[in-house]
Amino acid sequence: MKLTEKQKRFADEYIKCGNATEAARLAGYSSKTANRIATENLSKPVIKGYIDKVLSELEEKRVMGYTEAMQLFTEIARGEMEEEVIVSNGDGFSVVTKSADINQRVSALKEIVKRHVAGGRDKLQEELIQAQIDKLKADTKQESNQGTTTIIMSNVDEMQAYLDRKAGGTDERDDTQTTN
Repeated sequence: MKLTEKQKRFADEYIKCGNATEAARLAGYSSKTANRIATENLSKPVIKGYIDKVLSELEEKRVMGYTEAMQLFTEIARGEMEEEVIVSNGDGFSVVTKSADINQRVSALKEIVKRHVAGGRDKLQEELIQAQIDKLKADTKQESNQGTTTIIMSNVDEMQAYLDRKAGGTDERDDTQTTN
């Protein structure tokens, strides 16, 4: 379903002012029905989806992403970025353009390296977790082939009750989960 022009105006006004009733009035709905229409419009999935999409796009533009930050660090580390600095001289002040000094460049390089190392560490962590999952699956499969069953109990009382039932000749487990 597509937004009507009035619904789109409502959504755009709502994004601007944050007040649904006011947005309804600004979009052209009557003052008498603005509150009801505003509530209805905010509950419609197509309008809500449009608002969420626009807000998400605005947030992406407003906040620097990882790639942009890395590009900025790279420009600083390479000495490509310049800044204007006010310098006092005998005649007063002048504006001088200068590139990053060695300390700023080294700092930017450290940030780049830190993020690359962290990225590699994250990949290794993912691989370790996947290996652990694969091992658990293999152990579970092997266990089921041997006819044994592993029972995980969350507390001592639950375990004792199970052992008592088993000793009494009944091996019926209570499959309800309790956590303590």
